[in-house]
Amino acid sequence: MNKKLHVLIIPSWYPSFKEDYVGSFFREQAIALSKENCRVGILFPELLSLRKLKNIKIFPSYSIYNDNGVNTFKLKWSNWFIKSKYLQIKAFKFIGHLLFKKYLSKFGKPDLIHCQSIFNASFLGEYLSTKYEIPFIIIEHNSGFYYKTQGFQKYYNSAIRISSKAKKCFSVSSSYSKYLNKELKNNLEWGVHHNIVSDFFFKTRIQTPNTEKFIFLTINRLHKIKNVDLLIKSFHLFNEIYPFSELRIVGVGYEYKQLKRLSRSLGIDKKVKFLGRLNRSEIPKQINQSHVYVHSSIYETFGVVFVESLAMGRPVISTNVGGVNEIVDETVGIIINDSNPDEFFQAMKNIKENYETFNPIKIREYCKKRFSEEFLTKKLISHYADVLGHNNYT
Repeated sequence: MNKKLHVLIIPSWYPSFKEDYVGSFFREQAIALSKENCRVGILFPELLSLRKLKNIKIFPSYSIYNDNGVNTFKLKWSNWFIKSKYLQIKAFKFIGHLLFKKYLSKFGKPDLIHCQSIFNASFLGEYLSTKYEIPFIIIEHNSGFYYKTQGFQKYYNSAIRISSKAKKCFSVSSSYSKYLNKELKNNLEWGVHHNIVSDFFFKTRIQTPNTEKFIFLTINRLHKIKNVDLLIKSFHLFNEIYPFSELRIVGVGYEYKQLKRLSRSLGIDKKVKFLGRLNRSEIPKQINQSHVYVHSSIYETFGVVFVESLAMGRPVISTNVGGVNEIVDETVGIIINDSNPDEFFQAMKNIKENYETFNPIKIREYCKKRFSEEFLTKKLISHYADVLGHNNYT
């Protein structure tokens, strides 16, 4: 007799509220698994930034609820260890184990643990796997191994040990898998499993954007590594030829003031709209109002916003980063090889002059065949079944 597969997902970051964009793909993947008749739990020990007074918690606080069929267990505690990666990992494991014991008493032992990224989820996953004899897998999303700005290098021996114990290791793009194969020298062959696009994007009706203005949209953290100044400089060149145009920037970050100054110095501050942080449900609306999604990052592990824009029928222009070549081909956008304003401007101009060749319905179908919830969730379940050595799960 078949039984439901019981999987416990441990994310390294997760939405703080339903409309939060941060880690939304972890939540949406879990819900998608639940739709495919799996028993799914989320275990998230959340270490809160001390920058806000409301985040100061002497003692951890629990939050346990059912989220669209996903049994979600959170434990919030202040990140007292902001200057020590070692103590952060220890705290994540400690409060994660407290959470797991509550989960275990309520829902029993899962068949499999799915860790979303090594830091810090897989440290907890390895501990629970050893103590409770539960197999675990890893899907790496964090670009910290590439950027080397998060202090991962000091813990490479631990990362190698943990990934060697995992039954399967994946990243979200083939380029990042190849990089991890070389970076973590433990003779592993990292596989590839892409992020899904939530059905929410496919079910949202595609609308025709404003014909009076040609609108570019980007959704980014305003950090140096996202290279948003390239977009502003490129748009400046575009706007000189097409003055009835606009660049919309969704996101927050430490580069905000510098980017505002740049747009002002170029005389396009009224044409560059900084929209700040938006809720998850507002993103499709912004995509619908735009003509083209643009992205200028120096590196990406995958780029969820690419596939979300394609799901809404919008062509994409991007620098040649991360897994973009696995997402965008010439039928749905343009990838530029040299990250300079003139080449990006030429791509913007090219799409503007040939915009009628990019059929929104065909772009959506292209995306659906490759990144839909159903397709990638069934593929993920097949990975689980391989680990467990049988296929008698429904």
